[in-house]
Amino acid sequence: MKCQHCGHEVPEGSAFCNHCGHQMSKEITCSYCHEPMPATSVFCPHCGKAVDNAMSLAREEPQQPPRPASRPQQQGVTYNEQRAAQRKANAWQQPKPVEPEIDDDDDDDDDDNGGGRSHFDRNLIIGIVVAVVIIGLLSLMRHCNNRENDRDAARADSVAVIADDSQDPMAVLTAELSRNGMTDDKAYTGCAVRFESTDPDTPERIVGVTYKDDTDRPFIKVYNLTRDGGGWKTELGQNKYYDGRSIIMDNSSLIADAMYVPRAVKLDGKQYLYFAFLNHLKGAGEGNNGRVTLCLYDVEGKKLNTLTYDGQIRSRTDGRQYVYSRGPLESTNSSERRFLQQEAANIGAIRVATQEEIDAEEEAKAREEEEKALAGEENADAKWAHDNAENMDKLKEGEEVKMKPTQYDKPIINMKEIKEKLENDHYLVFLDTKGSVVGFNKSTRKYFTIYGGKNGAASGISFGGDNHVVIKSPNGSITYDLVHDRAKSAN
Repeated sequence: MKCQHCGHEVPEGSAFCNHCGHQMSKEITCSYCHEPMPATSVFCPHCGKAVDNAMSLAREEPQQPPRPASRPQQQGVTYNEQRAAQRKANAWQQPKPVEPEIDDDDDDDDDDNGGGRSHFDRNLIIGIVVAVVIIGLLSLMRHCNNRENDRDAARADSVAVIADDSQDPMAVLTAELSRNGMTDDKAYTGCAVRFESTDPDTPERIVGVTYKDDTDRPFIKVYNLTRDGGGWKTELGQNKYYDGRSIIMDNSSLIADAMYVPRAVKLDGKQYLYFAFLNHLKGAGEGNNGRVTLCLYDVEGKKLNTLTYDGQIRSRTDGRQYVYSRGPLESTNSSERRFLQQEAANIGAIRVATQEEIDAEEEAKAREEEEKALAGEENADAKWAHDNAENMDKLKEGEEVKMKPTQYDKPIINMKEIKEKLENDHYLVFLDTKGSVVGFNKSTRKYFTIYGGKNGAASGISFGGDNHVVIKSPNGSITYDLVHDRAKSAN
């Protein structure tokens, strides 16, 4: 027979294993319910409690290597003492159970295969979640993009509805131009006015103006918007170019009240849009040419009438600029232009000169042109005669007068035509063959006319005391003070 504990063969009928000393009994008693059961039992078949049974452990556990033969049982040692010692020896041979580590991660298992599978499952779940999130974001972006495109397509309609509700014709014009694809020119909205329906045959209208200034060819465009059911029908009525000029369309620059410019006007039974704008030369400032253009647009006939005030740009006391004009460039023989001429009085950027101002300007301009013609050394004699005409008349009457000589840096007499010459410490005096008398100041190195031959050629000159020259003329002798430029008759 074999020992059920260590597996060695023992003699038939042995009570104990002669190899390990284990009892060979085939039945044991449960320590809990004290009922008999097979010696190899692990649990009691009567009460179900775990059995402290070395024989059952020996059957289930792998074969242990033979333990060195124990010392022969000492005499006097009881069976229970011997069994306790045997248990201790068996416990020494068996490996000590390892306490499982406590892991806070509930997803991990205790065994190697379970842990790897857990990590794989978790990574798979994370990957699926990330993929779902990315797909969702891409879908959301595409949806937003589609909504933005739809919003762009419908923006004009939406703005038009909002603008129409707010009764703002400027907003309606802007929205309708955008909705109809008429904003490629990138023009600004200058003004817009609503024309209410007065009878069933006349629809509601909005007439507006756009303008472009930052190009080589500035322009204005007039649009007609006609109420068509619940929407608007939009068409271009007029466009006009202003090459080389700068368009400004705001009431601040026009110095105009918004209640006057722009506005709807009824004239001769027709509806008109009245508006105005500046169109100065490009980059023009004070002193340069400027213009103010007043416009009357026939709503039904789509015709544009204009009246332009042209003139010099000047500044007011408050710093704002205006155009100083003598009047409109165009004729005012039509009712439209007469209306515009009257409206010009309400625009502060226009200043129309009075007749007195025009006359004074003409005189000043004539003097300027005359002085320009008399400028230069070659015209010194003519300029002296022009400036001293009144003084010569007074000299003939015996008065002493203050003469008006003009000084020159270069000689004003031809040295080859000198007839007589006088000289002292301060001056040189010359008489030429034409009968003119010219002086030269040695200190200032300036030439000046003393007597012009056009008043009657002088026949001789002489000193009549310190810095006094006596001039013989057809009208009698004249004494001229070179220091004070005073003259008197010497007769």
